[in-house]
Amino acid sequence: MKKSAAILFLLLSVCETQSQHAWSLRAYPGFLAAHHEDMQAMGSHVLGLEAAREWRIDKEGELAKNQKQPFAGIGLNHIRLFNDISGNVSSLFGYYDAGFYGNEKTSYRFRLTTGIGLLSRQWDVYANPKNRAIGSRFNGMMQAAVYIQTPVSPRKQAQLGLSLIHYSNGNFGQPNLGINMPCLFLGIKQFDGNNRFYHPRYPENPNTVEWQPSLRFGKKQMSMDDPRNIFNYLAELKLLYPHKPHRFWTAAITGFYDRTYVYTKFQPLPESTADKITEIAISGGHEYRVGKVGVIADMGFYLYRPDNTKRRYYQALGVKYYASSKLSAMVRMRTHLSMADYLEWGVAYRLPTKTTVKPGFKEGFKWFFRGCKPRD
Repeated sequence: MKKSAAILFLLLSVCETQSQHAWSLRAYPGFLAAHHEDMQAMGSHVLGLEAAREWRIDKEGELAKNQKQPFAGIGLNHIRLFNDISGNVSSLFGYYDAGFYGNEKTSYRFRLTTGIGLLSRQWDVYANPKNRAIGSRFNGMMQAAVYIQTPVSPRKQAQLGLSLIHYSNGNFGQPNLGINMPCLFLGIKQFDGNNRFYHPRYPENPNTVEWQPSLRFGKKQMSMDDPRNIFNYLAELKLLYPHKPHRFWTAAITGFYDRTYVYTKFQPLPESTADKITEIAISGGHEYRVGKVGVIADMGFYLYRPDNTKRRYYQALGVKYYASSKLSAMVRMRTHLSMADYLEWGVAYRLPTKTTVKPGFKEGFKWFFRGCKPRD
């Protein structure tokens, strides 16, 4: 575990120079679940260590009240998989943590984490043929955790719960079964003793709708035997309707240019007409925005697709960074239940309007069926 210790020491050294809100150490004992028959040789126990720096969000506002003192953080971890086929993994990540029950001292909490991980072993037809889950060194990392946090001293809090950690590359490289690790969530948090908070900035006109046109692309591989890169593209127009100053309900129409529909193993991609490579979908979802960062979730339905290779509906989860008041960069993973499609990378342009509305989910439906008329 020398690499783990080096990572923890480096992060803690950096954090202390910043003198911000709190630092935390966590351990993740668990196991790698062999969720596919091709992964039977990869099952093993795992042990992860994490160091992170955290920022308290909002002191007395709506977020602090409804989410039991939420906070955001960045961290590093190292997870030993105790299996020569799987190797080990180190990750850099960010997370958002909110309470859903309890009080300012003891609370039940939910944490959502996303980042990028570097695995020491990947599939190789000669050197590592039994690793049928991971086809690239770099992979996306996600973690969901539910836990209880309670004080053990005036400036220390203990954490105990359960988490699920997932690594995959979104078909960026084959194979891509991904690895799932159910783990315990064991942590200790030390506050700095200052009373500073990050106060999220809200829109200047929180009760107006927004439009966001977006252009994105994704790279996908279809087969381990034929690892060609296929680039797909999409254009989207999204409407954002306010719910709270930091929350928006969304609706969108999206056109996908997807050449995987005409893919045949070992054959060149043919020239194709639009009806054979185009998908058209509508979607609805939610964007949670704190400062310059937005977390987006969508569920879509294909109005048109060339054939039935994919399910009629899809789910998507992503992160958006607002580089300016209008321009944002984003990454989104689209899946069909448990089947990943590909990672989408792109930019969106925010077009605020002067259309004033009553915020809320029900109000959004009324506004739409009234013909999108401004509030009286």
